Amino acid sequence: MSRIELQSFDLFRRIEQIHRQPTAAPDNLQAKYILLHKVLEQACYELTTGVTLSFANLFSRLDYICKEKKMTPSDRYAIQTMRRNCNAAMGDHFQADMQEYLYDLRALVRFVSLGFEEDIPASILPEIPHSNRPYQGTRLSHIPYVRASVTSWNDTQIFAATDSETDPFIIINYAKGGYQGDLLYLKELLTENLPLNLLDVRVDEENHYIPNLIVIHPDYLIDISSLAACFREYGHHPLNYFMNKIKPRAHTAPILMGNLASQFLDDYINEQPQEPVTYPRSILKFFAASALDFCTCSLPADFHAQAQAQMMNIRSFVHDVLPRNIRHFNKKNTLLEASFICEKLGLQGRVDMMQKDFQVLIEQKAGKRDEYNHRHKEDHFIQMMLYQGVLRYNFGQETEHMQTFLLYSKYADGLLLEHFAENLFRESIKLRNYIVHNEMRLGEGAIGEVVDSLSTDLLNELQVGGKLWNDYQEPQLQTAINTLKRCTPLERAYFNRFFTFVAKEQILSKTGGNSDALHGFSGNWHIPLHEKLEAGNILLGLTILQKQSSGPGKGYDLIELHIPMQEEDFLPNFRTGDMVILYSYQGEPDLRKHILMKGNILELHPDRMALVLRNGQQNKDIIGGGDDLFAIEHDFSDTSANNGFRGLYAFLSARADRKELLLGVRTPELKEEEITLNGEYGRFNELIRKEKQAKDYFLLVGPPGTGKTSCALRYMVEEALSDPDTSILLLSYTNRAVDEICGMLLDSGIAEKTPFIRIGSELSCDKRFVPYLLKHSLADCPKLTDIRQKIDRTRIFVSTTTSLNSRLNLFTLKHFQLALIDEASQILEPDLIGILSARHQQHNAIDKFVLVGDYKQLPAIAQQSAEEAAVTDPLLRQIGLEDCRNSLFERLYKSSPDTCRSVLRRQGRMHPAIAEFPNQTFYYWEQLECVPLPHQLEETPYSTGLTAQDPIDRLLLERRMVFIPAEAPESLSGSDKTNPHEARIVATLLAHIYRLTESHFDPNRTVGVIVPYRNQIAMIRKEIARLQLPALLDISIDTVERYQGSQRNVIIYSFTVQNFSQLNFLTANTFQEGTFLIDRKLNVALTRARKQLLLTGNPHILGANLTFYKLLEYIRLHNGYLETDAESFYQGNFTLPSYRRNWELEEGSYSLPAHFQQAFEQLVPPPQDWEANEAHYREVTGYGRCDFRALPEEMTPQTFCQAYNFFYLRKQYAAAQALFTGSGNWLYDLIRKVSGRVVFCDLSCEAGASGLAFADVLCRSLPHLDLTYVGIYPMQEMGETTEAFFQVSAYKHIQTSSYPRLSAVKPMFWQAHSVLTELVIFNLSSLFDRISPREARDLALQINQLVHARPLNHYVLVYRDDAGPCRNNHSYTAFCNHLSPELKPLQPQMPLCGKIHCNPTEGLPLSQEFLYEIRTN
Repeated sequence: MSRIELQSFDLFRRIEQIHRQPTAAPDNLQAKYILLHKVLEQACYELTTGVTLSFANLFSRLDYICKEKKMTPSDRYAIQTMRRNCNAAMGDHFQADMQEYLYDLRALVRFVSLGFEEDIPASILPEIPHSNRPYQGTRLSHIPYVRASVTSWNDTQIFAATDSETDPFIIINYAKGGYQGDLLYLKELLTENLPLNLLDVRVDEENHYIPNLIVIHPDYLIDISSLAACFREYGHHPLNYFMNKIKPRAHTAPILMGNLASQFLDDYINEQPQEPVTYPRSILKFFAASALDFCTCSLPADFHAQAQAQMMNIRSFVHDVLPRNIRHFNKKNTLLEASFICEKLGLQGRVDMMQKDFQVLIEQKAGKRDEYNHRHKEDHFIQMMLYQGVLRYNFGQETEHMQTFLLYSKYADGLLLEHFAENLFRESIKLRNYIVHNEMRLGEGAIGEVVDSLSTDLLNELQVGGKLWNDYQEPQLQTAINTLKRCTPLERAYFNRFFTFVAKEQILSKTGGNSDALHGFSGNWHIPLHEKLEAGNILLGLTILQKQSSGPGKGYDLIELHIPMQEEDFLPNFRTGDMVILYSYQGEPDLRKHILMKGNILELHPDRMALVLRNGQQNKDIIGGGDDLFAIEHDFSDTSANNGFRGLYAFLSARADRKELLLGVRTPELKEEEITLNGEYGRFNELIRKEKQAKDYFLLVGPPGTGKTSCALRYMVEEALSDPDTSILLLSYTNRAVDEICGMLLDSGIAEKTPFIRIGSELSCDKRFVPYLLKHSLADCPKLTDIRQKIDRTRIFVSTTTSLNSRLNLFTLKHFQLALIDEASQILEPDLIGILSARHQQHNAIDKFVLVGDYKQLPAIAQQSAEEAAVTDPLLRQIGLEDCRNSLFERLYKSSPDTCRSVLRRQGRMHPAIAEFPNQTFYYWEQLECVPLPHQLEETPYSTGLTAQDPIDRLLLERRMVFIPAEAPESLSGSDKTNPHEARIVATLLAHIYRLTESHFDPNRTVGVIVPYRNQIAMIRKEIARLQLPALLDISIDTVERYQGSQRNVIIYSFTVQNFSQLNFLTANTFQEGTFLIDRKLNVALTRARKQLLLTGNPHILGANLTFYKLLEYIRLHNGYLETDAESFYQGNFTLPSYRRNWELEEGSYSLPAHFQQAFEQLVPPPQDWEANEAHYREVTGYGRCDFRALPEEMTPQTFCQAYNFFYLRKQYAAAQALFTGSGNWLYDLIRKVSGRVVFCDLSCEAGASGLAFADVLCRSLPHLDLTYVGIYPMQEMGETTEAFFQVSAYKHIQTSSYPRLSAVKPMFWQAHSVLTELVIFNLSSLFDRISPREARDLALQINQLVHARPLNHYVLVYRDDAGPCRNNHSYTAFCNHLSPELKPLQPQMPLCGKIHCNPTEGLPLSQEFLYEIRTN
């Protein structure tokens, strides 16, 4: 029930609303198109839920749905045209056309109808044309580029769909295409929905498309250097790519020499007359950045002599050879490391040197050329040629006009002029297609087949022999293949499942996922500009303010850019440290059409930003002038996936004892001797002793505010350091957490006694800790022996897991007795497994590891859904691996013995009034206690002695948890990711909080605002600006993900959701633990607050989710739920609820008949210790909304039903009594008409409450009522309680029977009750808020069947929901949509609100609201 299924009626209702409000007219069509586009997106996402394909864009998603639902070409053309018109409406040149709009409205309505297999509502039919728009094709003779999606194929032709208005369905003759049938190989690669790029297409007289080149999965960009590296002396099999991907990163002298030679080239290109390049300066700079590599690879004795020779050759090339031999060479116009993205060819890369006018390309190689033939090596040539291909297809450059060179800097005559070779280029693209085909297969689980097929014979396509193959290449390949094949069935299963998971993550990161195309890097070219702007994923109109050099010989690499004024609701989705792409543009920005510069954001301000480029330029003018416009978009890195692949390979290579431990096959051991502590750690003594006793690993759950970093981690470090032989590795997932660890080491004084080294870069490190970075720490080590000694002496190393995965050669030098890994629940298992599997010589590099985390807070970010990440292999499920998205921490914690794990149970953050709800809902088994710290004992959230100036002040001073309802915006034109009412509520609260805390207000401590969507941040900032309180401009307003690890005295959470589908986004990180639903995102949001928690949102939407409903009910029961609207709240025009605690359970609160009250007291005694355990009883019974399907382990069914009925039965009876009393005379008249014969069929989740109320209300007035009660009960025990009620003297005259479901009632019963006309009442109260729309639809069909089978009877359906504004009637709407039309609402304006009037006593509300509807035939 956690996921809300979007129904066709939701979409039809929204379409009608958009179409009619206001009436469609030329001046509002643009706004309507934008809103209809969102409906189309929602429909597509719902219709592809659970589909594991990745979709590049909405075109491909739509095309897939149309094929799956077998829509006609006319309907397919219509909906794709509607999508294109929506895109046009979001641009600046939209032209309104009413006839086109109506055709598009029809297209969308038809799409929803066919997609969801539901009829179009009668109310919409008159509004739309009777047929689709006519289709008119066109004829073209030559097309340079077509994107297509495969529908079907045969030996010579491919039938495909295109995103073209003029030619949406095409036939591709691939047998005629290419050169001499060289595209026929594609047949074995074709699959349905396969995206293709057709290049240089000619169209023949039959209108068949004949391409020169076909590229499959073009959005899956392959790096040119990686593709070229597959061309080996022994062949170019596609699996060379796979082998290169998994093998450990090599650290060899030739690689080091290559990197050094690249630096020499950069130095000479960037050389300034006043500062000539010298070998000592260059080698010193390189040494500082690559010290670890120098120490961990075997250097030849003449390394420096070789390096100096390379340097002199490069100097000669730059100063003499290039200027003299290349006619167009211009050093001032030369770009270094220019990057490209070529979506047409599915390639990306960066070339060492290129002139901005594309006249000259130079690729440098420090290694050997083909010395025998005095020519290039094939892989080097192919790399060079692919760059030429990119320039040809991206920039229209003819290859014969370019001068392209391979520069072998090892040789004085190493400059080789190269020419384009069409046949090798086509062979390279063919190999690229095979590689990508394999990558997609690996993402679908083909790793087992791939590994089984691997052999050195397979890879040795050319069947070479000789010394190179026999002595070096073949043994290396065989070692890798043996590692993959020689493993236990469990190890193989583990490797295969996680390899598939990482491969799929990589695919989704590149091409876009099922839920949101923005998540893929290809969104940079597929997502329309207006959507990128709305999401803040592009910055436009930037101009250069300043260009500087960050250091000697680095060129101009610091760029300061001016950010122009944006739309007032624009909010950039960029953060300091982000990897970005910078490019200049004219007209429409498109990174595929420009030379790209890559770098990271150093600073970001509203009007300016600073970047550091990865490669500085010698000539600052080449970067761009003051008049050039620049754009910035997000960059993508394969680092995480590559670390995952290598980590899994490292796991297979690990020692057997470590593999068994990580797989949970071997039980973690304890140290044999009894441990004593060398330090004193107060209340943490027992924890530190237990951790120290563990020999293999220890797991520590640190719930919010329990001091896991500030205390537990610190004390573990101090105790470990008390042994002089211990070295410690401190790791975390995020740089922020590593900064926190560094801060702990400094602030505690540990670093003063035991200095640490941090692995990472300045970009991602707090300025305070920059001196501790590896390269600065080793600055005083002039020799390799000095470095080795320094590393050996340093006892503490600190890093993120990502940085360490790139520096695993540290383990060659260093052995760690202990690794402490914080935030372990945020690290995907493949990202950690390589580190824990590492070796130091023949031993484990890490003796023992401690994982610290909280798997109930936000996990690692993964793009795959629960279905995609699920583990089905019984071998893996046996070791606790059920979901690949979960961390190693969570898996080990759930299966390890108590001796190796612990929970921090005392939290010092939340006041008890805030802590109770998350404690009962998310941490019931942990049972957190307050420390307590002084603020946890305070009676008010603010300083004592403050006087309330208005009702809002009073609310803040007197309540800890508050919910303020905010209705949906009146205007349909705004984004559904914003809510202006909530934004104004937040600003109003902030103004009052500031006034109450002005004397000590601190934007980093006093208050913070959490939102789910970035768009809402901009709207709240706008409202804050209107307050003209400068101090509030500095407060943090951010998403839950960004708030993890932070805290504030007061947290305001703006839920911002406007429709049911958004609840799925909000609750995406929910999992079940026993009977508890753990919503990780909500848990993090609530537990950021120390003193007060203020929530605002739409209760009608939030109430559809069980966890949100429980939260709102909890707040209501604690007098924090304001029954007001947004406008009244701003004005302080509301009443602060001040009701007695548990007044609903007091005798006399409701006007109940004495005989019912007496029976209730006799049959439903209070549960044991209910006052002490009230919050738990309410939690397990879903605050009245449990579905009775899963019961808590610690309760018997009888106890559960007793608790449920004790807390909610009286209110259910009172609501039913109010409904039947206040529903008018129609029911009495109907009963008289059937001579008092009534069947009351009770389908509610109540113990007869509605039936008993019906009997009490009606029997008093109609003494001859012949009532038969039929109870349909979700649990046998509920039925037993009901029957017990009907056995008491007041109800004994009523005939009763009970069944587990409606279909179990025998046909003979209905037959017996239709001989004479009878009244059949179906009571559907307290039901639809706990069943799914699908179950509601099935129930409607059952009732329809009964009604149609016995037409003589009168039928009444009674629906009631007692949850007031938090009701969930989504499933009821689904029920009504499938109900027979003859069962109509009694009044057209139904459903209506009814009131339960409470006894007029102080401390009680005057009334409570319920929703009801009565339908009858």
